[in-house]
Amino acid sequence: MKHAVAILFALALAAPAARASGFGAFNLTWGPACWPANPAMLSTSTCDSNDGSVSFTVSFIQYPDLPSFYGLEAWVDLQSDSPELPDWWQLSDPGGCRQGSLSVSFDATATWRGCANPWEGRQQQIKDVFWSTAAFPYPWPSPPADRALLYVYYRVAPHDPLPGGVEYYAFTVTIDMTKTVGPGACGGCSTPVTIVLNRINLIGGGPLTTPLNNQCLRWQAGGVTPCSATPTRSSTWGQIKSLYR
Repeated sequence: MKHAVAILFALALAAPAARASGFGAFNLTWGPACWPANPAMLSTSTCDSNDGSVSFTVSFIQYPDLPSFYGLEAWVDLQSDSPELPDWWQLSDPGGCRQGSLSVSFDATATWRGCANPWEGRQQQIKDVFWSTAAFPYPWPSPPADRALLYVYYRVAPHDPLPGGVEYYAFTVTIDMTKTVGPGACGGCSTPVTIVLNRINLIGGGPLTTPLNNQCLRWQAGGVTPCSATPTRSSTWGQIKSLYR
């Protein structure tokens, strides 16, 4: 397999990150580690194999202690440089050209590089993941043709308080390379896209809308879509649940 990942380190590492104002902040980075251990903003692939995968990791920090921490919900937006989202990014399950190629993990047992694990000892109660595109706009109204929205909701049983001032692992998104080449391949792996983490709501805490170091990732070199082009939607879990009634 000739699947290679190129990593561009943020220039912001040259100076200490400023303490974000307000309740807290978040980070986004390529790879299965948190930003402090692996500050990667660019990932590239030769797109010549159906083997392997690529992943990115979300982390957060909140400054007051949380006496009751129940989980989180998060919004991640994606926009392609092409007028329409390539089939390679049609990850909706069911229906997408590459359905089943996206997964979101909350590992309660791993020791995460670069941050603490808040899920240890906390029992999962609810986990929901939605990948919404213009072709498969569920459960929201249709996004623009060149965009996708990942919504993640994870709730755990109440446990010990969550100390403030610590960067915590939130979750990892993994996208495999299935149907990249060969018969039945879904085109567009080589198309640059921009991925932006816009918001995390801490259940038992509050909203995080400020990046600590980074909130924007690039897939494939030469992308031109600005990070500001993918504003978050303001749906809440209550609004989403109402769609099922």
